[in-house]
Amino acid sequence: MHWRNADTEVEYLKPEHHTLSFYLEGGQAVRCLDEPAARGEPGSLCCLPAGHESHWDVRGSLQLLHLYLPRLQLAQAAERWFELDPRVATLPERIYFHDDALAALCARIAALDWSAAGAPLQLQQLALDVQACLLEHHSLHARPLPVVRGGLSPGARRRVLECIEAGLHGELSLAELARAANLSDYHFARMFKASFGMSPHAWVMQRRLARARQLLASGRLPLADVAENAGYAHLSHLNAALRRAGLASAAAYRRGVTAAAPSCS
Repeated sequence: MHWRNADTEVEYLKPEHHTLSFYLEGGQAVRCLDEPAARGEPGSLCCLPAGHESHWDVRGSLQLLHLYLPRLQLAQAAERWFELDPRVATLPERIYFHDDALAALCARIAALDWSAAGAPLQLQQLALDVQACLLEHHSLHARPLPVVRGGLSPGARRRVLECIEAGLHGELSLAELARAANLSDYHFARMFKASFGMSPHAWVMQRRLARARQLLASGRLPLADVAENAGYAHLSHLNAALRRAGLASAAAYRRGVTAAAPSCS
């Protein structure tokens, strides 16, 4: 969640979840009263483990991204991904620290366009990456991620691709794709990338654009229907996707392919 505030006092009173905070704007005048020498700034991170207690004096305007990680969810990730005893999957208290990779993931989450096609799928992938980064580099029993050996089996690849093609018009989830491969979400995401060279979200967005171009070239559907059938919430989102690919708007793209088509006469 995004949090904006100024000139207030905040208390953390032993919540049941871990909290990762990323400072987007401000923060220089925010003080943890239990660790007053610590100084924040844009780009700073705070890791507050479940059961943590602290008191904060918030001065000046700021904008934060708070990520709340359930204790059980992180423990299960440690067991499944790192083969750690879930009872020792503990994050340390870190009032202010810097980690470029973790900050980049948080910045991508903060920048998500929630009305865009694929945003929930992208968030699910980024949330898994955040958990993996915390466990690999910042947990009390940190260890490297196991190396991915090989990718999806031929049968799993076929089932996942069929699931994607059948669901392009709707909102695909990482859990749905992982079930098609009979894998956990995180193992699926890593093995999918090993198989296809990109994340599931990137593949889905590529396939949505390909379907939209095919529908535009056929010339049968109104532009808004093309966008809907390819999984875009609005025609403006399809136009934005086309432009990111170096192409014209949907209307101009259709005119171009229609003009280039050979005449039947």
